[in-house]
Amino acid sequence: ARGAVLHRNCRTVFKNARAVMDDLTFGSGASALSGNRYQSLVALAAWLAEDQGRRVALVGHTDASGSQTANAALSQARAEAVRRALVTDHGTVAEQVTAAGVGYLVPRATNSTPDGREVNRRVEVVLLPN
Repeated sequence: ARGAVLHRNCRTVFKNARAVMDDLTFGSGASALSGNRYQSLVALAAWLAEDQGRRVALVGHTDASGSQTANAALSQARAEAVRRALVTDHGTVAEQVTAAGVGYLVPRATNSTPDGREVNRRVEVVLLPN
């Protein structure tokens, strides 16, 4: 599944069996998605619908503001919010998607700047074996 394209008409690809859903944004301390139509959710839902044997894990991340305990809970809530949107709004089969949170343990950027913290607040999609 390495390098698998999420959807034929989508530029988003899995790199090393994972992809960052860069169009999803979260405020500091927030887990809710806005009512926006996120292309990454549309593409992922379409890709999952093509083969009900496909499975993914959504992994939530945070910046380093606050304690790891609070951030672990927040990152889990972010992943759950994305899972809920896929299932409720896009018709994804619930059993195809799991959610987990890792807090601030895997930053993509420095937590020393506002821009870096914003980049670190994210949800990634990880391919799971069929």
